[in-house]
Amino acid sequence: MKRILGEDDPAAQYTFHSASETVEKFLTEGAMGSVSGLNLQTETPALKISRSSGGKSRWTIETPRGSVGAERVIMATNGYTAFLYPPVKGIIVPLRGTVAAQRPGTSMPKEGLRTTYSFIYGNGYEYMIFRPPGSASAGDLVIGGCSTKAPKEGLYEWGTTDDTAMDPDIGQYVRDSAAGYFGSHWGEDDPDGRIRKQWTGIMGYSSQGFPLVGMAPGEENLWMAASFQGSGMVLCFLTAKALVTMMDGEDDEEMNDWFPRAFRMSEGRLKHKFHGRLHEKAPMDLELKASSETQLETDKQTIRS
Repeated sequence: MKRILGEDDPAAQYTFHSASETVEKFLTEGAMGSVSGLNLQTETPALKISRSSGGKSRWTIETPRGSVGAERVIMATNGYTAFLYPPVKGIIVPLRGTVAAQRPGTSMPKEGLRTTYSFIYGNGYEYMIFRPPGSASAGDLVIGGCSTKAPKEGLYEWGTTDDTAMDPDIGQYVRDSAAGYFGSHWGEDDPDGRIRKQWTGIMGYSSQGFPLVGMAPGEENLWMAASFQGSGMVLCFLTAKALVTMMDGEDDEEMNDWFPRAFRMSEGRLKHKFHGRLHEKAPMDLELKASSETQLETDKQTIRS
């Protein structure tokens, strides 16, 4: 990661945890980092998954560096899943998202604001969070969304799997949006520049607006956890727990108390083709909208003082 991202990128500072650290940090016995003999193949894309012709392995995964046999396979591939498992083509649709980490303006509180924001409008929205005090780049704003600000409301970002490029209209809007929302309360740009980092990533969306989690219908021991609708950081950890529970054969009514039935993979869900992005539009709940506007005005008052 240091070679690809550069020495200064926060992701390049990642280190593997010991077995005890992994159990402590990820709250589970037998977490991947605590399993001895783990072989992690980086920069090795999976090109194809097929049934094995014989032997102990049910599945064969083809890669540029050779093939791997496995008894059980998990596709945690989100917006790329249809490439490996064609039955979800048109069921899980990729969407390229754009995000920027921005240094706050000179009139903004250096410790950051007290809440997160969603800026919701008729055909889309932006979301904004802040790096908390004590963290790297504390006070920075991280803002994303804006996909409908491109021509044709960014329609061509749907179905896109290239995260090495960025739409120029969306990219510019993301760079300008935070300062635009805070107006005169932004002040001047930071002397080191407004943008610390800007990037794109591929998300996965379904027609129903929910992830697909479980065994692929009719495909024994081919499992998936995908289509997180841009909310993977919120959903992934407990989704992983649910998937492993299913794989261990311990899926029962008790799991329904904490894992939504609507997230489960089924043959019926494969009939729901994606026909648009209506589910992506956040609901304009007037009470929540008024509360958000009140909080924004309170933060502006804080900035003035």
